[in-house]
Amino acid sequence: MIKKAVSICIAAIFLAVISPESSYSQGEPEFRKSQFFCGYCHILTYPKIVKKAHASWKAGKHKEVPCAQCHYPPEKYGIKMSEHRKIPADEGAAERGKSEIDQMKTELEVVSRLVTILNMDDSTILRRPKIDDNSCTTSKCHPKTGGEDKKSEYWEKKIKYAEYEKDDKSKGVVNFVHKGHYDKTKWVKGDVMHCATCHQRETEKKHFEVSKDSCNLCHFGNKKFNEGLSKCDLCHEIPTKPLQKQKTEKAEKKAGEEEEKPITHKTLEEAKVPCWSCHLGNINGQGTVSQVKCLNCHDGEKELMEKAGKLEPMHKAHVAEKNARCFECHEPIEHKKDTTYLKVAVEDCSACHRNTHILQQKLLAGNALEDVETTPALMHDVKTNCLGCHMKFEHDEKGAEVKRAGHKACVDCHTKRHESMLKEWKDKIKEEVDAVEEVEQEAKDAIEKAEGKVPDQKMKKVMDLFKKGQDTLNVVRNGNGAHNKKYSIILIDVAFGNFEDAIDALEGGDE
Repeated sequence: MIKKAVSICIAAIFLAVISPESSYSQGEPEFRKSQFFCGYCHILTYPKIVKKAHASWKAGKHKEVPCAQCHYPPEKYGIKMSEHRKIPADEGAAERGKSEIDQMKTELEVVSRLVTILNMDDSTILRRPKIDDNSCTTSKCHPKTGGEDKKSEYWEKKIKYAEYEKDDKSKGVVNFVHKGHYDKTKWVKGDVMHCATCHQRETEKKHFEVSKDSCNLCHFGNKKFNEGLSKCDLCHEIPTKPLQKQKTEKAEKKAGEEEEKPITHKTLEEAKVPCWSCHLGNINGQGTVSQVKCLNCHDGEKELMEKAGKLEPMHKAHVAEKNARCFECHEPIEHKKDTTYLKVAVEDCSACHRNTHILQQKLLAGNALEDVETTPALMHDVKTNCLGCHMKFEHDEKGAEVKRAGHKACVDCHTKRHESMLKEWKDKIKEEVDAVEEVEQEAKDAIEKAEGKVPDQKMKKVMDLFKKGQDTLNVVRNGNGAHNKKYSIILIDVAFGNFEDAIDALEGGDE
């Protein structure tokens, strides 16, 4: 009697988890068998989560395929899932060979586990099933070659992935081919491509969903525009129509006048004009990984966090060996037609200005030359950044607004006595630079007079000394020596010595 009551209780819960109109509860025997196999643990254990999965399964292309056919790999491939060995395939197998007490014990354990899990928040259930490739590539489903149904030969078939509008308003098509994605030489370091690498249920819409964000992350995550996996022509056909509107209509050619060649994407590609010169704004984001996301799963161990930025071990541990979704770690990358084509170039200074203010940084740190003792600025030790002194917007010689440093910043942090300090530093640096520039000019004049009159070996030595002097002096001239007065004076002395040595080498007999 007790056993019957427990069984009725479990059956009621089971039917409540899966809606009565579903093909699971009303469908063919194969579906009922698959339903029992999975539901023996998962439906009764995680009812809310499995119900969502069931709804997305019904909305997808695989709604006629039983759960076990995908989630349980074919045994003929030698794949063993030991944790599933003892699960009964149907009601009969569940009761066969068991005493009534054993059956009651199993059912009571399931109910006890269910009560515990029902009181948990959904977010505590972190794991999800892993689909083996062999479940997808059987002869009945998606074989790489041949198969029972020739229409299932998907391996080399061009699949229309997306459509987009070209500049001339015509439709462009982006095709997808499975075979190319299994080329190991193109895989992201440390990763191993599987069917489920792309076919992930990233929303509640449908099973085995492939999101455009996943494609964008792999194809544009290398940070190199139109290189490697980011090559535009991997997805887009290079247009051949003229880009100039005036060339779309045939113009009359005057006698003796050379016909002008129209500009097309094809001619630009042949001339090696970079795609990002027009299309940089079409890619937004870099797929960066914030270490904050690491802490969602890991403790902040120092050794672990040091490895967080290394591509190969991270993909190997989280994707190849585990089953992490891309966006559990990465930020998404957008790929779309951007009408504000100038915005991205204007806002990203590094697109044009490489190593901006590097000389100022070297002066502040006092480490511009390896053979000169490091002498950091006073502000460097207290970690005062640029905005500590550069506080007031002024216009530069081109009329652009920039933040300038002024004496007020000195007074705000120090005392009224420091009001003239910045001017004194600048005046002193200018005086020293002017003096050494006179010696620089002397060396330059001496070199010009000596050209063709001294051995090549000697001239090479002289030029090396002269260039070293100029490079050292340029740190102070271009980096503004006021950023580190003491160190700048040291560098000026070094440059002075280099120019003097160059002159001496020319005037003396030193080879």
